[in-house]
Amino acid sequence: MSKQRPAFVRYLYCLAGIAFLVYSTYIVFILVMHIWHHTPHGEAHADSLSKEDRLYQEMLKGVDAQNAGLAYKDISQIHKLYDFHKSEAKGVTDSRNLCVSCHGDVPHDKKKEIRAFLNMHAYFMACETCHVKSETPGDHKYVWYDKVTGDEKPSIDPGFFLEDTPYKLMPLKRGGTEPRVFDAEPMKKYVSEFKSKVGEMVPAAKSASLKVIHRPMTKLEDSVKCNECHNPNVNEAYLPLREIGYTDRRMAQIVGNEVAGMIDRYKEFYIPNFLKPSEEN
Repeated sequence: MSKQRPAFVRYLYCLAGIAFLVYSTYIVFILVMHIWHHTPHGEAHADSLSKEDRLYQEMLKGVDAQNAGLAYKDISQIHKLYDFHKSEAKGVTDSRNLCVSCHGDVPHDKKKEIRAFLNMHAYFMACETCHVKSETPGDHKYVWYDKVTGDEKPSIDPGFFLEDTPYKLMPLKRGGTEPRVFDAEPMKKYVSEFKSKVGEMVPAAKSASLKVIHRPMTKLEDSVKCNECHNPNVNEAYLPLREIGYTDRRMAQIVGNEVAGMIDRYKEFYIPNFLKPSEEN
């Protein structure tokens, strides 16, 4: 009769057998999932992803604004980055506004919670509309300008908003020889010279020039707030909605819709931590 192995040896054999079974199960699981999904496993296969898969991965992790540069702020380029459904729709980019020449068509990117809402407005409102605030009611009048031709008109058919509107709303000064509140000819010339020389400027000179360019702008915290336009009392709204061509029905939607109610009731947005954007600004 053979001798029995010591208990601790049998114990070691049992542990080794369990570890082997667990490891084998893991390997089989990885192989099955790899075959089932037909997708590369691990970073080593990233180059073999299709163009559509790479774009999808970019959407999931977010596009880095710093690395993407101005293309990140170009609405036509944004369409290309996220064009998963092969839509032929193209945004009408603004080739006339001076702010857009530096900040792009999609200028708001700091707050992920609200940037889509703000950029939606930037698509049909010039930057100056909110960021060069009228100090006294009536200081400004508003016109619509064609993003491509620059042609101005006092009002438009609000039906354009249901399509890809080619117009933007822009404030002008009432009276005086120069109606532009920001992009007058001297400022256009100054910005053009700044852009041509900015690469050679020392930091102090660049900072001083940027202060000159942004001097007409209202302080960010004092810019036009959402509820100043989406005001339940249409006669107290910051923008003269009727004057710029809005119908009674459209004005009622602007001042009485769910967005206006949300803005009025929720001054702060409380979002569960797991839904918050990963990068805080």
